[in-house]
Amino acid sequence: MKLSLIASTTSALRVRADLRRAGAAAAFSFVVLVVVATFGVPQSPQLTPRLITFLGALVFAVSAAVAVRSTANELARVVGARASAGTSSNLRLWVTMIGYVLVGLLALTVLHVPIEKLLLSGAITGVVIGIAAQQALANLFAGLVLLTSRPFEVGSWIVLKSGALGGDYHGRVVGIGLTYTEILTEDGPFSLPNGSVLAAATGPRTAPESSQAARDARESGLPDVARQSPRHLM
Repeated sequence: MKLSLIASTTSALRVRADLRRAGAAAAFSFVVLVVVATFGVPQSPQLTPRLITFLGALVFAVSAAVAVRSTANELARVVGARASAGTSSNLRLWVTMIGYVLVGLLALTVLHVPIEKLLLSGAITGVVIGIAAQQALANLFAGLVLLTSRPFEVGSWIVLKSGALGGDYHGRVVGIGLTYTEILTEDGPFSLPNGSVLAAATGPRTAPESSQAARDARESGLPDVARQSPRHLM
């Protein structure tokens, strides 16, 4: 009990440290960005003002990168408590990549580097990718909604009714990813796209009774082996 309390206290302190680090780094980055954008002269004929501007941009990039990394770690920790470790790792990667790209664009902006063509080509590429991966993006955003709204959790017994998925699904949720939700039913495991799961009607279900062998094992005092394997619960 004491070890569990110490572990939970340590985890809470670590979370507070990540939040403080992210907030402090973001505030410091914002101040540096405003100062460099206001007083920076990257095109000055003199060397000293240009060095100061580039140094300020470098300080902004480093501090903003720390804020992005701390924020990504905190989001991954929160999501990891509700979903699988793979989902939290993927979310950390995506948040870090998007954050680094935004930091790089802001740093180039304060240095007066023309990025209009870069933004235009990126927008066109984004539109093409969005059209081509419309279903995947829909599942991704639906997965984020499921992870935040939490209509069910991993380990919950649910009933899922959806015409788009071909009928009803009765079983236990064994995983919630960014694109698919895994449910274990009497017919075996299924990976359902999050977009369809979010649009489906869901509700709780009572866990099925254990098999007769498991009940006999409990009555005789033997270990309940059937309860250790999800396949015997169906």
